[in-house]
Amino acid sequence: MEKIKEYKNYIQVNTKINVTVNSGDYRGIYDSRIEDIRQDGIYVGIPTLKGVPFPIRPGMQVEVSFIASQGRFSFDTTVEGRVTDGIPMLKLKRPEFIYRSELRKYFRVDCRLKTKVFKIFYNISNNEVIAKLDSYDALIKDISGGGLRIQVEANFSVDDIVLLDLKDHFPGVNEIFGKIVTIFPSLNKMGEYGIEFISIRERDRDIIIKYVFKRQIEMKRLS
Repeated sequence: MEKIKEYKNYIQVNTKINVTVNSGDYRGIYDSRIEDIRQDGIYVGIPTLKGVPFPIRPGMQVEVSFIASQGRFSFDTTVEGRVTDGIPMLKLKRPEFIYRSELRKYFRVDCRLKTKVFKIFYNISNNEVIAKLDSYDALIKDISGGGLRIQVEANFSVDDIVLLDLKDHFPGVNEIFGKIVTIFPSLNKMGEYGIEFISIRERDRDIIIKYVFKRQIEMKRLS
């Protein structure tokens, strides 16, 4: 992963971005777009989830990520305020630097790791949108640096956002946001789903990749 201080050539107006809130009532991943880049901050459209605007407040810590031809980019920042300049926008603090990682394919290995997966859903109460979590016991059947496959007694749909807590197997790894991208056929009440990591710190990804390489060597020895 590369740390970039002079990043003006990488962040462009009209770039579609993900805005991730990692804690609190509004935890989740939201769609947005860079509307303007000024000396005093980066201005983005009001974040939405499936077209519904979310009231991300000034002072909240967020992670912004996006994919461009040069790689995958991310940076941490703070919401400094809300502004209306033709359209409603959030003003984000300009980061000191951004991170870039290469777009790459990840090798996947079979495994059997018990874990928990949390489905994120939202309630509207007193005009406030609050994120809630439903917890399910799950079995990881394979894993890579880009995602995993789980077996779980739950009904998920493609594009559902889930939260993965993998620290029991990968100490030091933070919570990871994922998206359901595949539903595998199942003959019983246990569902099988392919999950893509959509918000993961590169340090955490490296920990998972090291496990994958180690597991690959172990499997070759057994065979």
